[in-house]
Amino acid sequence: MKQLPDVRCLAVTLFVAALAGFACEQAPKQGVRWSTRSDSVVASTPGLSSPTLQPFEVVDAQLHASASALLLEASASSDPLLRANSIEALHPVPDQLDEVVRRGLADDNEGVRYVAIMTVGLKQLCSMSHLVQPLLHDPSPSVRAASIYALARCDESVDLNPLATMVLSGDPAAKGNAAYVLGELGNPSAIPLIKNGVGRHEGSFEVARAQAIDLVMAEAMVKLGDVDERQVIQAALFAPPERSELTAMACQMIGRMGDATLAVNLEALANATGPRQPGIEIRLLASDALARVDPSRVPVDLVVETISNERPEIRSQAATVLGSLGSGRYGAQLSVLLRDEDPRVQVAAAAAILRLSESSTAQQQDGVY
Repeated sequence: MKQLPDVRCLAVTLFVAALAGFACEQAPKQGVRWSTRSDSVVASTPGLSSPTLQPFEVVDAQLHASASALLLEASASSDPLLRANSIEALHPVPDQLDEVVRRGLADDNEGVRYVAIMTVGLKQLCSMSHLVQPLLHDPSPSVRAASIYALARCDESVDLNPLATMVLSGDPAAKGNAAYVLGELGNPSAIPLIKNGVGRHEGSFEVARAQAIDLVMAEAMVKLGDVDERQVIQAALFAPPERSELTAMACQMIGRMGDATLAVNLEALANATGPRQPGIEIRLLASDALARVDPSRVPVDLVVETISNERPEIRSQAATVLGSLGSGRYGAQLSVLLRDEDPRVQVAAAAAILRLSESSTAQQQDGVY
């Protein structure tokens, strides 16, 4: 995916999963994008790059403690992508989340600020509302959109009209992120506005970006109750190879929606062979979506095999899938990835480990922790 803050390229699906969520999770052909939530095709935070960095040292024998410690260290990294991903990854650890979010709100990078602000809203960290208020005037429209969301979630008085302006604007990142925010706010009255924004000013964007924005807007409308828009997402799952970024986004969206009706199609993507086989990135994204809607269909052998892939972004995706499976039986594989030579992979593995720790079933039945 091209340029969007991978905030779950770890698993942060958040700059466009929030255009975070997307962005981060995968840039299939370019390394890392995530998250939440991940970067995306709808460019949003230009500064989230991934320079060569030294891996983090893992010293604690306990996976959960090691993962938490590693993410706290990553939250102070010189790489904004790692800082953003670590914020989302720490969502399951409320006693440590407060510190990294406060730091993220003042970050120099707009993508990190976006993820930190969205976290305030998602986790309702309303004691930080006073720190979000000044960000309503941030230079970045996406950051302003996130600020509106966070304050609204905290029941603060805030003007929602700027979101309408962004959705109807010609700024692709602002358009996508504002639509995402409206979807998260959950007011069905926003459906006509978002629908009116579809295609508007998109003649000035490259085709791939315009289609990606339309997809983000379709997901927002589905969240608000327009079930007909599910067809847009379902169609994107079968996009031609030259539009593989749309297939990638559709996989993520189907997983988030929990749309089990497409489990067969996701399984076909994950297990495809021959000349029509998609790249490993798409196969892993399809596997991750399957892990959320029907874990029994996930080609676990494929996922485990890729933890030794030479490309760090692929190893990161493998870690994310293992976390989505929700079973502590993959603790050994995640332990290996937590000690990877690439810090991006380490952060993805740490995020997966903390997600597993949220499942009492994984802890009690599989005995990993």
